[in-house]
Amino acid sequence: MPESRVYQTSDCDRGKIKGKRITVVGYGSQGRAFALNLRDCGMDVRVALRDSSPSLAEAKADGIEVSSLAQAADADIIILAIPDHEHTLFYDDCLKEKSSHKQIIVFLSGANVYYDNIDFDSRHDVILIAPHGPGSDLREKYLSGAGLSCFLAITPNASEKAKEIGLAIADAIGCSQAGIYETTFRDEAIGDLFGEQALLVGGLAGMTMAVFDKLVDRGLKPEHAYLETVAQLKLLASMIEKYGPAGMMARVSKTALSGSLMAMLLLFNEDFDQRLDKIYEFVASGEFNKFLQNEACNGFVKTREMLKLLQDDPCQQAAETFGRTGDRT
Repeated sequence: MPESRVYQTSDCDRGKIKGKRITVVGYGSQGRAFALNLRDCGMDVRVALRDSSPSLAEAKADGIEVSSLAQAADADIIILAIPDHEHTLFYDDCLKEKSSHKQIIVFLSGANVYYDNIDFDSRHDVILIAPHGPGSDLREKYLSGAGLSCFLAITPNASEKAKEIGLAIADAIGCSQAGIYETTFRDEAIGDLFGEQALLVGGLAGMTMAVFDKLVDRGLKPEHAYLETVAQLKLLASMIEKYGPAGMMARVSKTALSGSLMAMLLLFNEDFDQRLDKIYEFVASGEFNKFLQNEACNGFVKTREMLKLLQDDPCQQAAETFGRTGDRT
């Protein structure tokens, strides 16, 4: 499989977006970082928010011009930094057949485009710029000059200028220093959803709770179990990020290394691989997309019910109790 092309600062021309009207829709973690980074490098940027948005005061305090959601149709470049499940309604209400000129719409995740949740009109070029981290990291690394890498994707039917503009935006928010990785909406959508469900969010939380609960079930006090599990995750996660999984394991004690290698043989077997296949197919087939759309329409009732079960779990109770006492490891 060929490696993805990685673009650097020399491949980007910020002049492609200089003077264009840029609207960031939403002012959460990513929206704030996009808006501030674009402003700080001299771009004409504003934020579109609801009149009742809790982010309104923060945007004004940051010195960012604020407009209504309906005014986004006047922009040349529209960056959607609102939750994924709000994209379709916003597009239909505020953008579709509302603009009088060619526009670029920037998505920060690929799911709604890949799964055809939005019926785009011909006046809109659609691109993806997905930073590899939360907005706080994007802003912090911009200010430090280090930059945060990102994914870039362009729809097949986009105009020739779309890629140049995508590279210019990614450069302006500070991604070119760390690398702009070319991808597709499909690969970003499936990789993002499967990665967070099987490992980064669902897998990590589920494994943590399962191990904690097993220790307590076998007689350990909750505080002891907490200190042996939850309290040590940050250190090991940072080691994996820095050295890789094998590099992390090479740096722990021989006791931890030997036992962990044997445990991996027991845990990650054919049965586990089949469970991963089911999660992957749930994502890739579009079944999760259908579930998410239904949940959004119904107020996320099932999602809130499942979250309530996790909130009542002894591991969560221990984290809330013992985590507040500070780092004692």
